[in-house]
Amino acid sequence: MTLEKSTAFGKRRRLANPISAALLGAVCALCISGIALADNQQYNIPAGSLATALNKLAETGGLQLVYDTAIAEGLQSKGLSGKYSLEAALQQLLGNSGLSYRMVGSRTVTLEKMPTVPPDKVATLDKVTVTGKAASYRALSQTTIAGSQLLQRQAQVQDTARLLEDIPGVTVQANGGVSSLPIIRGLSDERVKVEIDGMTITSACANHMNPPLSYIDRTNVGKIEVLQGVTPVSMGGDSIGGTIVVQSPDPVFAESGKGLLLDGKLSGFYRSNGDAFGGSIAAGVANEHVRLDYTGAHSQSMNYRDGNDDIIKSTAYENQNHAAKLAFKFDNHLLEIKGGQQHIPFQGFPTARMDMLKNDSIFGNIHYKGDYDWGKLDGKLYLENTTHFMDIGHDKLFPLYHTADRPYTAGHAIMPMDVRGRNLGYKVQAEIPFGQRDTFRVGNELHLNSLDEWWSPVSPYAGAPRTAIGGMWPNSFVNLNNASRDRLGTFAEWEANWSPEWKSMLGIRYDHTMSDTGNVQPYQDPVLSPTGRTVKEAAAFNAKDHERDFDTFDVSASMQFTPDKSSQYEFGYARKNRAPGIYELYPWSTNFMAMSMIGAFGDGNGYVGNINLEPETAHNISFTAAFHDADNDNWEIKATPYFSYVENFIDADRCGPDNPICNSALGFGYYGQPGDAATPGQHRDNGFYFLSHGNHDARLWGADLSARTHLFKDQTLGEFATHTVLGYVRGERMDGGNLYHMMPFNAKLSLDHKKGGWSSAVEMQFVDRKSDVQQIRNELTTPSYLLLNAKTGYTYKNLSIDVGLDNVLDKQYYHPLAGVNAGDYYAMSITAADWPYRNNRNLPGMGRSVSVGFTLTY
Repeated sequence: MTLEKSTAFGKRRRLANPISAALLGAVCALCISGIALADNQQYNIPAGSLATALNKLAETGGLQLVYDTAIAEGLQSKGLSGKYSLEAALQQLLGNSGLSYRMVGSRTVTLEKMPTVPPDKVATLDKVTVTGKAASYRALSQTTIAGSQLLQRQAQVQDTARLLEDIPGVTVQANGGVSSLPIIRGLSDERVKVEIDGMTITSACANHMNPPLSYIDRTNVGKIEVLQGVTPVSMGGDSIGGTIVVQSPDPVFAESGKGLLLDGKLSGFYRSNGDAFGGSIAAGVANEHVRLDYTGAHSQSMNYRDGNDDIIKSTAYENQNHAAKLAFKFDNHLLEIKGGQQHIPFQGFPTARMDMLKNDSIFGNIHYKGDYDWGKLDGKLYLENTTHFMDIGHDKLFPLYHTADRPYTAGHAIMPMDVRGRNLGYKVQAEIPFGQRDTFRVGNELHLNSLDEWWSPVSPYAGAPRTAIGGMWPNSFVNLNNASRDRLGTFAEWEANWSPEWKSMLGIRYDHTMSDTGNVQPYQDPVLSPTGRTVKEAAAFNAKDHERDFDTFDVSASMQFTPDKSSQYEFGYARKNRAPGIYELYPWSTNFMAMSMIGAFGDGNGYVGNINLEPETAHNISFTAAFHDADNDNWEIKATPYFSYVENFIDADRCGPDNPICNSALGFGYYGQPGDAATPGQHRDNGFYFLSHGNHDARLWGADLSARTHLFKDQTLGEFATHTVLGYVRGERMDGGNLYHMMPFNAKLSLDHKKGGWSSAVEMQFVDRKSDVQQIRNELTTPSYLLLNAKTGYTYKNLSIDVGLDNVLDKQYYHPLAGVNAGDYYAMSITAADWPYRNNRNLPGMGRSVSVGFTLTY
């Protein structure tokens, strides 16, 4: 007997005969079915071979199917298109095939032949008419990562954001070791909406060292959904790029009458480059109605080395995460209560002037969802608090602070910066079917964000003159005083299934955003401000009305056409808005040190806020064409060209005589020091500039392409396949010049192999030269490069072992979105003499690295 196991890759693994009954019995004893089958998922599975359809189901739903291949031979399926629970999807695909399914694990299902009933035992029943709901709309550009596909990615990366790197249109900006920033089609950071278990989290840092994805460890992710460009209003709001939804694993409950369910997961990894290592544990206990889970993870790394074997300083980190969840399930209702904490004792930031010396966060989250006669109800309530501390790490102190006449004392504060952040909010949404064609969604959400930021005074160094502290005393510098950004949003969405070929979605949304901040305070030291200019600048800011209100309206419309079982087309338009953030509005000081501390862009420049900013309004247009092999699922290709016109795009302007934001007689001026004769806006002669935020119309356009194909299958050699992802984006300001951090043409091509429990791949990654840079920020060009990576893994029962070799050729390269390398020196250095590396400013990528990881489930 041969068993076939379909994984989330939709590929096959043949298991030897002795495994059959014993394996299934063991799995039954450890894992049972639960709420995992209840969540709806969008499926687009063409009619054709039943085995092919089941593989596609496993790939989309993150499910494992274990069955004897002989029972599916020659059987056909009518396919599946729409939003179904896994249970409904299995029933639809199996149809009249004569097969039944049985859960043997939280995400594992076995298929069996139904017993044959003798004709004399057949009972005749009255005719029953069953009416079903038309399939739900799913955008062609929407990508879901779950199941074994997610498990494999988790074993290869140590940063949650990097789980997204293989998704078309998504790139990652280097930041700290576990704090990378996702970019969707050229739009990054706060322009992308990120939800973590229903929570909207705003970074509590002027340098965005704690972005939303850094608050959940990669091993605690159960599913990721990414929506690019034209995002439904129910999943958007306060963003102009796309939406990233990250969810921890769904709770699994015991079967009725089966007693307690005990399950969990243990994993660990080691990476040679940087001597990085870590591990995680997940454990749960449940009966049929209640479940309790705990997850814990720890990871750390030293500084990594580049392709020239040079140490890249300020790349070390240490990270700890703990979370617990209590879940209740009764009939069609689920209630989850989650809580957790994060502790990061240190994280270096090679592209910033500061490093994270402590980040502590706690959160609480309540989630309810239920099915009613009238439809579905989903509600979330959350609270998150962050305590964040920055200073200049030891790596960045040389040569400015460690000299013979000015020695550095370990533990002595150089530039202490404290931040306290809070996120509080809720979201409630109702989904109401109306007839067989229409579905309506209405919802309301509230997000309250508050920030306090102050820079404590620094006492003089022992034996050094008071000027050594740069005038950072005798009182604290208050950058943000109870700053707030509160947003209330309401939306309505209409989904219509006009026919099996045509579907549409239309939505409208209104958001009201209220921003405000209290009075601020400078250091008041005459050393830094000999004529009291910062004191006057603070007084001028305090005299202003700080409150700003923004009213924005979003519209999203898309149409999907499926002319036959092998092709689909989708056209979409969205009008999306984002109000300015706190760090874009309220940083107030134009003295050189204060501006140098404000910068989340990795460009080494300094920034000041602009209290008169307008909201960004993006008009996003995209078209997607998708083709696939409907009969055998041997190939698939998808292409999406897109265009965005953004009104009032918030970009940078150089400080200088013509910039009213910086050119103030009350401020320190735009030269760094009074009387400095450097280029206007330049930070002396070290190549960095002082910038303000300003509104400018802009346009972005590009294309994403993904494809896969089955090459051949041999009983001895195994299965061979290939997949590729290509992308390009271009951004320009309408008043001239390029936008910052646009990814040049890039491509990934992977040759995949699978045989038995082995799964391997060789990947080639090409990135073109970056020459379209933004002159205003003095953005760096980068040369083209080609990287080669290899990986393999083996799965035996509940144990998976993965081994990888990244950058096989030990190539020295510079990622186009990495930014400047500030790790080897204190990047606020005022003169070129303090900055010996001014002509080699790109942050190098990681050199050759061997990694190994394991995952054990029970």
